[in-house]
Amino acid sequence: MIPEVAFKIVRGFAWVGIAVCIIAVFLLGPLALVGAGACALMSFGMTNFQSTVNQSYVLIDEHSIVFNLTHDSVLSFGSPKRDTLDYVGTIFTATLEQKIELFSRLQSTFPEIETVEIKKLNDKYKHPIYHQEDDKVTE
Repeated sequence: MIPEVAFKIVRGFAWVGIAVCIIAVFLLGPLALVGAGACALMSFGMTNFQSTVNQSYVLIDEHSIVFNLTHDSVLSFGSPKRDTLDYVGTIFTATLEQKIELFSRLQSTFPEIETVEIKKLNDKYKHPIYHQEDDKVTE
């Protein structure tokens, strides 16, 4: 989500920091590294500053419930069964278009999946799957 230009700027500052530290050593002597040593060490670490893309997989099936926030780029998943390996959690997408694409792929892959339109993320806790334990205790 961070543009590549930001990483180029940080790498540029790192090389400038290294150059300043080397110039300070020549002008002031080794004692300059007492103050500038931390900057030099930090600069050497930031010269290879790059973005990383993390990919992960989510296990869902047609029994999962998708809570679709209507005006936000968030999809939240719930599972009616507690003992399965279904994903229960929230997925944040970078844009609303990515969420719409993900949601349409989910619906085409799992046409039987239950979807619930909600306005706020906390509204999902009003769904009956979150009140199952309460029903079992009263029985």
